[in-house]
Amino acid sequence: MDGQTRRQKLVELVAKSDKPVSGTTLASELNVSRQVVVTDIALIRANGIDIISTNRGYIVNTDNHKCKRVIKCRHTDEQILDELFTIVDNGGCAENIIINHRYYNRLEAPLNVHSRKDAKEFMEAIESGKSKSLSSATSGYHYHTISADSEESLDIIEQELKAKGYWLPLDSWILQ
Repeated sequence: MDGQTRRQKLVELVAKSDKPVSGTTLASELNVSRQVVVTDIALIRANGIDIISTNRGYIVNTDNHKCKRVIKCRHTDEQILDELFTIVDNGGCAENIIINHRYYNRLEAPLNVHSRKDAKEFMEAIESGKSKSLSSATSGYHYHTISADSEESLDIIEQELKAKGYWLPLDSWILQ
């Protein structure tokens, strides 16, 4: 199978799955190494197909029609789950986390938390001790790109986060 055909098959496998597909699974299906899958994903993205990497595998982004907004928050690690539940319970998705570290500058990582189940799995990974939350590097200050079906849903999410004391006004650098 040539590279073009393999990449088409890779997109088909990810697009038809109703859950994230791991790189290991894709490598096995396509009879290639995991590194070939990673390279193919980069080439696919360069050609305009929005494949997202999550901690559970790859998904095709079908949320391009959604409204998006960057929000700033601050809270403790113990409040992460409550923050994520607030976002998803009000129809949102926490797409990523962004921090502005004094030495490392802007760092961003995908989250793609769409449900309480996703939020719980994320917290289990953090609480397992293998990783720390990215926001712990900035004393709890961080940003999220959140998406929802409407601006009204985004407004409700912001209001709920503000009521809980998590929401903060945006800094000018994030808007650039």
